[in-house]
Amino acid sequence: MAVHDGTRRRATTRARLLDAAREVLADTGIQGATVEQICERAGFTRGAFYSNYDSKDELVVDLFNREKERMVAALRGAVDAELRHGDLGSIAKILEHFTSVEPIDRTWFLVHHEFVIHAVRHRRIADAYVELWEQTHEEFAEIIAMACEGLGRRLTIDLQAATRLVLGLFDTSLRDTFVRDDAPVADLTILQEQIPALVQSLSEPL
Repeated sequence: MAVHDGTRRRATTRARLLDAAREVLADTGIQGATVEQICERAGFTRGAFYSNYDSKDELVVDLFNREKERMVAALRGAVDAELRHGDLGSIAKILEHFTSVEPIDRTWFLVHHEFVIHAVRHRRIADAYVELWEQTHEEFAEIIAMACEGLGRRLTIDLQAATRLVLGLFDTSLRDTFVRDDAPVADLTILQEQIPALVQSLSEPL
């Protein structure tokens, strides 16, 4: 019982540190953020931090992985929900379901791009970024393939290339939204038009 309690406390501590880091990194950037700032925001001491992470970089990688897993789970859940109805409907409907479960906020966007910039600047974190990006790409490719099959369509180009195009459009649309608007949460209405149109152009009926 004590072991389980210790594991639960450790998981809770890590979750609070990650939540605090998400806010701090969005406010100051990875370069400007300090372990002390993250601990203060989480309400912990440096000892609590270093009993869970060896460095700020390790926490940043863990945070990126958590954010990636949440997004992939939400998108997979949106496709699964439509499939359970026996009629996948449309990609726009999937996106509507997805954004209702996992709204894309300014904080997520800032943290994601901070991680990219950090990886480009620092070789020590680049390998971790590449590995996480490849995992993300593969998981999104599986979801796109599942969605196309449910829609009764097949891709006319390589699945990996199609995934890069969809993710690229998604990222560009978020960038344009947050650069032009101060809204805390992205309005993804335009994506509900653009992504279905892209997938339509890259596929054909079975």
